[in-house]
Amino acid sequence: MAFDLLERRKEKFVLWIPAGPTSNPPSLVLGIFDLGPPATIDEFFTGQLSRSDQQDLWELDLSSINPPLRNGSVYHYWFEIQDSSPKGLGTFRVTDPIAYTVDYRATGTHEHIRPASAIKFREHVQPASVIKFRDGKLWPCDIDGNEPSQVAPPPQDAIPDNNHMVIYELPASWAKYKQVGDTQVDVGTFTDVLALFDLETPGDRFRDILPVANKAIVADLGINALELLPPADAKPMGEWGYATAHYYAPDFDLGTSSELVKLVENIHSKGIRFFTDVVMAFGHDPYIYIAFMQFHLVPKDEKDNPDSYQYHSDELRKDWGGQLWRYIQDTNTYDPKSGRRRNVHPSWAFHHGHLHRWMSDFGIGGLRLDSVNNIANSDFIKSYTDEAWSLYRSRYETPSPSKFLIIGEELSVPVDLVTSNTLNALWNEPFQGRLRAAILGEQKDGDNFEWTVRKMINCTLDNSHPFTDGAQAINYITSHDTEGFRKERLFNFLSANHISDIERRSKLAFTCLLTAVGIPMIFAGEEFCDQMDSPVGEKQVDPVNYERKAQDWRARVFDYVARLIRLRKECPALGVDDTEFIHVDESREGKIMAWKRGAQGQAPVVVVANFTDQDTPGNEYFIENWPEREREDWREVTQGRYVPREWVGREPLLHWEAKVYTY
Repeated sequence: MAFDLLERRKEKFVLWIPAGPTSNPPSLVLGIFDLGPPATIDEFFTGQLSRSDQQDLWELDLSSINPPLRNGSVYHYWFEIQDSSPKGLGTFRVTDPIAYTVDYRATGTHEHIRPASAIKFREHVQPASVIKFRDGKLWPCDIDGNEPSQVAPPPQDAIPDNNHMVIYELPASWAKYKQVGDTQVDVGTFTDVLALFDLETPGDRFRDILPVANKAIVADLGINALELLPPADAKPMGEWGYATAHYYAPDFDLGTSSELVKLVENIHSKGIRFFTDVVMAFGHDPYIYIAFMQFHLVPKDEKDNPDSYQYHSDELRKDWGGQLWRYIQDTNTYDPKSGRRRNVHPSWAFHHGHLHRWMSDFGIGGLRLDSVNNIANSDFIKSYTDEAWSLYRSRYETPSPSKFLIIGEELSVPVDLVTSNTLNALWNEPFQGRLRAAILGEQKDGDNFEWTVRKMINCTLDNSHPFTDGAQAINYITSHDTEGFRKERLFNFLSANHISDIERRSKLAFTCLLTAVGIPMIFAGEEFCDQMDSPVGEKQVDPVNYERKAQDWRARVFDYVARLIRLRKECPALGVDDTEFIHVDESREGKIMAWKRGAQGQAPVVVVANFTDQDTPGNEYFIENWPEREREDWREVTQGRYVPREWVGREPLLHWEAKVYTY
């Protein structure tokens, strides 16, 4: 599916300015990078762009550049415009809004290695855009001139269905321990992420961390969907990418397009889908300076504008240090997708454009939309979802509806966004609250303990948030949002509640997560009970410490989780919604329970869980309603052992223990 603006930029330098200037036309500033030191860009050409026949599209023909562009050369450039932002910086150089590669090396603000205390924000810094001239056209390239290939769509039969996914939510921020009490925080790269999946890749900045250099940790875990926290370029250095600035370019700190392509191709070869996180409520992008009123708004200045308010709320939208995207804006202008002049929502078209870029070039198998309440425009969100599905369907002759997914994050869980097909799925925030209550033996949200667990295990029972299918709900123990009451990493949560048997409670938590109705998501590091080293308020600079996985008890948690992930991926019973609670021990306040997953004719999965401080008494614990008790091929999954026929449905439980059975 072609996107006209992205096609035109192959022939000319182009800049779209809806309702653009009638005077002070933009100019192109063109140069060649010199590594130095110091790094500089040697400028050799400045020339005004001209209005195209589309009026709001400004262009500069390659033949008008003097001296002429040299075949095979890499060029750095900006557009020079009259600043339209409220700060009014006068004439200002901006990054190409559709730049596929940006380069901060000549801005004087970039550092490759930095401690957490030196985190910087490159406010007003507009990095150079990078392009290559070859055979009379402009081609996307990395900063070294390499032209990245496109990720080929993976065969559909090689990637998991939505209801058999286990998502791994990964920030590319890790920690190194040089000595006890001395933590060096850094930012990983796409190559470091690849090292988590590929034993032959030692890593990049983290190649000296033995569990990264010597093992393929995440491949060993067995997840089959990787979600990177926003991989598009963001201006803060040393954080997790939620201040997106250059939506069409991979983050300069994480690596090149070619390195990202290599990562995605590798995980596709292992049957792993690639998800990206996208921030579209606010941005730090060039259009703040190019056409502020067309693309952005300040809610306090437009309180009569419904675009200023959060979804279904009288609360103003939050910019979190950026500028909010304006979504209720209809302008008669050049349409970047079709190439025709018509009424266009500028922000819609801009975001649809980078969707085309990422899906076409990087093989995205799903997206997570950040803070949909703060995007606050369900019409735009539905248009984005529809466009993503159109792009996905264009990959295959007979596309499967179960191999692609658009997920929204909004903690109030507005299920109407799913039932209206605005989104396909939502983060199931109540799951986290119920699970954390249950592993302390507490009830939640006005329910007794039994119904706290029932609604946790089967989200279709939750009348307050009525999911109708498990593929609509993303369940998690912990997410990257580690701020707030009972949101911190699981280790810290249990420690704060004076729990001594953290290993056992963690295993119980993962049993619930991986046998519940809904798509399980694991925040990186939770699989071995990583812990927070920074204060909770500094969540975006608290990295994953993969060195901790080597500790004995943490390795046991990792192995336990890996066994359950294999079951989740492979067992048909965990891919349907059918759930039956076959045992509730009223003598123990309903805190020993058993549930059966699976439809008629499927091998069932039976979970028996003890949410109490006491072992079950005696040598056996009898479950009266156990299915197919006479079979001789039952096995207990977490310990990898077969169960003798005489012990089926009779095995005792330790305190805070769960056992998982199938045949």
